[in-house]
Amino acid sequence: MQYQPTPEFARQLDEQDSLKHLRNQFLMPRHNGMDVIYLCGNSLGLQPASAQKYIAEQLSAWQNKGVEGWFDGDAPWLGYHKEVAALAAPIVGAKNTEIAIMNSLTVNLHLLLVSFYKPIGKRYKIL
Repeated sequence: MQYQPTPEFARQLDEQDSLKHLRNQFLMPRHNGMDVIYLCGNSLGLQPASAQKYIAEQLSAWQNKGVEGWFDGDAPWLGYHKEVAALAAPIVGAKNTEIAIMNSLTVNLHLLLVSFYKPIGKRYKIL
């Protein structure tokens, strides 16, 4: 199949998309009442339709347990990073112990820089 810059070709590709069944698991934003093409996956991405349910559960745990939510209950917060690492490791071809689940990209870059960046005199640029 050779690329063609046409709506018909785009529809054909959409029909062949092996992930198209996952689309209904996300909330699609609208702008001025119209559907949008959402290409901002590197920043916030689309909201999973199930997100509100899970956020409400954690807000309830926080309300009812306070700081004990870190250690108590069916899903204590303290171990979340291990669960997420186990899910993320295969995506990047790593072992669970070789990755860390942290903040946003911007925060992580700042944390990385602050750990080694010590500008001296005229040597202050990073290339």
